[in-house]
Amino acid sequence: MLKIKKILLELLYPKSAKCCICGNTAREAVCSSCLTALEYLEGRVCLKCGKGLEEDYPDNTCPDCKGDHKHFELAFSCFSYKDRGKDIIHKLKYEGCRDAAYVLARLMYQKLRDENVSFQAVVPVPIHKSKLETRGFNQAGLIAERISQLSGTDFWDCLLRTKETTEQFKLDKIHRILNVHDAFCKNMMYNGVKYADIVLVDDVYTTGSTVNECSRILKQHGVQRIYVITAATGSNT
Repeated sequence: MLKIKKILLELLYPKSAKCCICGNTAREAVCSSCLTALEYLEGRVCLKCGKGLEEDYPDNTCPDCKGDHKHFELAFSCFSYKDRGKDIIHKLKYEGCRDAAYVLARLMYQKLRDENVSFQAVVPVPIHKSKLETRGFNQAGLIAERISQLSGTDFWDCLLRTKETTEQFKLDKIHRILNVHDAFCKNMMYNGVKYADIVLVDDVYTTGSTVNECSRILKQHGVQRIYVITAATGSNT
């Protein structure tokens, strides 16, 4: 009886949610103050990968994209991977604040709408099964599934990570490319499904090595155009 009474009281007087970043009372996992504190990419950006560019930078393509062959069409990010932006990603990936994924998904979906990106399915960058067992979820999968719901498109979890790789942030540009080479494959369960235009989702864009390798595999299996969306992007290397 006491347990039922407690449940009823919780339904009638729910506890206020708290921001997973600052701990203040909030309506969702990340409060408006922390969202406002993000360094949104509102100035010049690379026309290929979407990284921020300094106003006096003499080109429209960032150093990381120059001379590289990208298998995706364009990449977009919402904010810089620093300060509050880094805090949100860390809370999601390493402290289990899954609800932060839904906040990020909303920002990322709005970015896709602002950029007039047309797509039929949303694909998450996969994590290795050992990491999935440890973490309990794939952060890109949570975000991608929510974007598919918001956009009314299909959630296409068609990639597998076949090789356990070193964390990309620990490596330089060349070793990041080598680290993810042949680290992904298509899930054979999805062989009969074909989409022309997809959105590939990850949490952070650094040099683009991970999403580029995923894009290579997807294009080998018939996808025509790939648009990458990440919550955050790093600085140019």
